[in-house]
Amino acid sequence: MTKANYRELKRETKNHRIFINSTKYNPLKPTNVPEDHKEKFDVIQELGRTLYSRYGYVPDNETPEKPWQRANMERATKLVFFAAKCRRENRNEAGWRSEVEFRLFERFDIEVACKRCRKRLWRSEIEASPSSSNSNTTSLRDRQQKRDPCKCNPTSRRDDYLDPGMSELFSSRIQELVCQPGVTDSQLGNLKKYPDRIHGLQRTRNFDKLLQEPYVHDNHRGYPRRSIEDVVKVSVNPDNGGDPLLFPFLVLEAKREKGPDSFEHMEMQTAFPIKNALQLQYDLLKTRGNTMDVPGGPLVWFLASRGEDWRVYAAFVHEEEGRPNYWINYLWSGSIIGHDEALQLILIIDYILDWARDIYRPNILRQLRILSAANLDDAMTFAFDPDVYSLQGEVQPWMEGLNIEPEEIVDPTISDTASVTFDEDHVDPLSRFRTPQGIVRDARFIDSRLRALYITRDNAQTLLRDFEKPDTAMQFARDVLETLSLRCIVLESDDVLSAVEGKWTGNVRPRTTLTGQISKIYAQFRVSYFMNSEWEQIRELTYLAVSDEAREILIECTKLRNPVRYFRSAPPECSKEEVIRAIDGFLQRSVRHDFVSALARRNFMINMENIPVITSDSSGCARELMSVKMTPKLDKDNEGPGFLMQKTVHRIYEKYSIGKREPSGPFLRISSRVDCKGRPLWRHWQAGDKLPYWESHLDKVLVYGDVLNAPYLPQGSKQKLCLYILDGQTEQLDPFYITAKLIWFLFTDCIYGTIREGKVYRTRENWQDNWTIYYFGMGEVQEHLNISRGALRRTIFDWIKMMNPSRSPEQTEMARMVKAWYVE
Repeated sequence: MTKANYRELKRETKNHRIFINSTKYNPLKPTNVPEDHKEKFDVIQELGRTLYSRYGYVPDNETPEKPWQRANMERATKLVFFAAKCRRENRNEAGWRSEVEFRLFERFDIEVACKRCRKRLWRSEIEASPSSSNSNTTSLRDRQQKRDPCKCNPTSRRDDYLDPGMSELFSSRIQELVCQPGVTDSQLGNLKKYPDRIHGLQRTRNFDKLLQEPYVHDNHRGYPRRSIEDVVKVSVNPDNGGDPLLFPFLVLEAKREKGPDSFEHMEMQTAFPIKNALQLQYDLLKTRGNTMDVPGGPLVWFLASRGEDWRVYAAFVHEEEGRPNYWINYLWSGSIIGHDEALQLILIIDYILDWARDIYRPNILRQLRILSAANLDDAMTFAFDPDVYSLQGEVQPWMEGLNIEPEEIVDPTISDTASVTFDEDHVDPLSRFRTPQGIVRDARFIDSRLRALYITRDNAQTLLRDFEKPDTAMQFARDVLETLSLRCIVLESDDVLSAVEGKWTGNVRPRTTLTGQISKIYAQFRVSYFMNSEWEQIRELTYLAVSDEAREILIECTKLRNPVRYFRSAPPECSKEEVIRAIDGFLQRSVRHDFVSALARRNFMINMENIPVITSDSSGCARELMSVKMTPKLDKDNEGPGFLMQKTVHRIYEKYSIGKREPSGPFLRISSRVDCKGRPLWRHWQAGDKLPYWESHLDKVLVYGDVLNAPYLPQGSKQKLCLYILDGQTEQLDPFYITAKLIWFLFTDCIYGTIREGKVYRTRENWQDNWTIYYFGMGEVQEHLNISRGALRRTIFDWIKMMNPSRSPEQTEMARMVKAWYVE
């Protein structure tokens, strides 16, 4: 920033009534700070005095009440390491941001509650005060008192595939233009600002519904009624055709350590984006018909970093003579190459997130709600009585685990966060048949998920340095190279990997390599089928990929005298089209084919092979030529390269998992999609086809399956029986039809079997993949499924009784037949 630009900005800030207090906030001498904000500022300064050496102390043999404190200390240690690394390497601004920012803000993207027990994975060290809320209830205070830490076994998180653990409450924008309300683009001039990072609220279904509601306080009579979105400005960014970032509350500006810009320059540079974010809140508060009080008024947080030096600010509005003045107060500073300061910054950001989730977002929702209500009583009747929702049994504890309050729900059928399985719900209509003995599943649904480790020149050193010991990193590098030397293919660029993921899960990744930076990729693929602990079918594509430059880094890390033994033979090259063709082959399989693969826990390797192809020459004579094709083959080798590769990828996946959430990292690629529509039910199936009479028994299949770590399973996963609907006919199901099928299996004295995926101990005798037999007579279940015939039949009979508590005459006759067939 030139001196002239700085002077102009300083002059414009005064003209727009923006005041920056660069003296650190003193609670004894607050300057125009609203009373309700003083408590928040005091919390920031209290967290800013936390000492790493005294944090999270737990006496010997005692269970920690706050298990996330250890994770906070580990995060702080990593932050110190990477900050020191950036300083040592004299990184530029982008280098500092790539190493530090995602480690600080990762919790903005993950859910706060465990999917299984709905208890807390982490809590803010000091939680936001309920007095800052504009709610008329004690709901938040009551829920804070009842929040307990999650104590689930972390090894069971691998089955949380349908819930990736991502929170949809917040979103962010990176270096996007911030508009000034009421000012055209041509008038902005030097006031055009692109803050490095802003965080705000995501346009979820709750917000979307509210913003489309009619604005009932409009005095434009005779004109069509406007929606709330027509009246209230909700974003500071220009419309780009996508979902806007709503009501931003956090702004970040970063500079490199040894650059010419000081913190004063950053304060001035970010003054207008902060003012614009405050003005959104202020204008909403002043909108005609908004009688809702917001304790303290508008509030925006500002973080500034200059290399390892960080500052935290808070901005608020102070009215004088009916006009808003925008104040920016300096609260905390510290250098994150120190453990104390790194931990302090992590705790401060956690507090800001807690405030945004429990106070700020519900406050905004309530204000929008009242704009669509004709009077305050209507709004309060609908939106401020949490007891209305607590009458719905399991709803209140479920919502406690999510990132919402009971009163913020606009429509009981709409939720902003990940779904949770109930004994009966509208998401899964088959849940009404669930009993303690068994559940019913639609076999058309299968989760296609991807777990990948992609090591490049840019992330290899980061990955290697994250190991606790150099010897561990060295052994990891050797394992990766050894695995790829046993089996791999060469891809032309990482565009192929992105295309594979797009095909498998629908996740589209932005292109990260330029044309001149294209590098060969060494990759190995494996596809695994299984049932998870909740009886959901999984087809998992796992791959390990290493770029050519990263391979050289790994070879150097092995410290071997003769690394030539790796890649002694040149691996075959494979085109993008050939890889996609092979991947698509799995996606085109029928429901029955995939179901059997999951039942038998089949694994497939994908590799290049010479395939004979019959062609004809110019004279019409047939010739057999060899063509190289990528083909899938059953992989039964539990010590082979496919198994070793999968083990390596899952090892890194587990290492970087956050609590029970999906891990994140520049070298991990993780995505999933639930497939159902358009899948053929069986081979050559066409819409409208019915099962031939000799296969009519395959309309529904009863499966018995145990999980080896049953004590750590989520609620609803302990049922050891599942009836899969394979003919797609789920609409007309009722207890009578389900009971009739269960009786049929009792009568035939046969059942299907599998082992569901949990934490599986490889030393157990009944652990095995690639089952060759999965249909058993009940006299064989003791040997193969570890349950006696009598116990199995009693469980099925108990399921039938649970589904028919009050008997009609038809059910009484059915019960008589069941009793006649039931033999211990």
